[in-house]
Amino acid sequence: MKKIYIFDMDGTLTPSRRSMTKDFEEFFRVWADSHTFFLVSGSNLEKIKEQVPEYILDLSEGVFTCGGNQLWLEGKLSYNHEFKPQKDLLDFLKLKLQDSPYPVRAGNHIEDRGSMLNFSVVGRDCTLEDRLKYFEYDCEARERENISNEICSTWKNLDAVIGGQISIDITSKGMNKSQVLSEVKKFFSNEKYIFIGDRTMKGGNDYPLAKIMNETDNCFVYQAGKPSAEDGYLDTKKILEKLDNE
Repeated sequence: MKKIYIFDMDGTLTPSRRSMTKDFEEFFRVWADSHTFFLVSGSNLEKIKEQVPEYILDLSEGVFTCGGNQLWLEGKLSYNHEFKPQKDLLDFLKLKLQDSPYPVRAGNHIEDRGSMLNFSVVGRDCTLEDRLKYFEYDCEARERENISNEICSTWKNLDAVIGGQISIDITSKGMNKSQVLSEVKKFFSNEKYIFIGDRTMKGGNDYPLAKIMNETDNCFVYQAGKPSAEDGYLDTKKILEKLDNE
């Protein structure tokens, strides 16, 4: 069986919201030349291009953006699952933003990506220092987990999962990374499928895909270090080297 790889981006191929490191880029460039892979991220294509060199995206079979709700093939949009957030959801998020005890508000807190909604208390315009400080705070306060759980219990038609270091991804029920496997199988059927992500545990934005793969034959899931770790890509490198030596 041919191995078909699926990669998360933040915390798996790159540090969160930062560019692929030069050392890992060189390793992955060589690896990508002789392997078949897809990329899936909660980010849109513009943000992905800020982190992953475009020539590496060109080496992929396809790029799933916005949590699998968009697929780009050879730089062209193949499909787009639209999501229009409800007013009561937006009001809820604004209230959570107002009530959060976390002191920093950097801007760009509710980002509508067309096929998903991204919410961040600290704001996506925060500095790297503020990002790391919020991530440290959230690990203790579990603010994102609590907000995500409240969304899912209040709106039964929505999914809300923790993404990266500072945000929550909100989509229509089932319109998350879980849809990626069936899409990949349209291009490569009856193969061995390997997914590598940093948030494959319940509540993480990689979990929907990890769960369905763990329940499917010929599918394998690997955790790249700790969630949103700055050096998760080093674990990815070790996993790929081990798989190549099997």
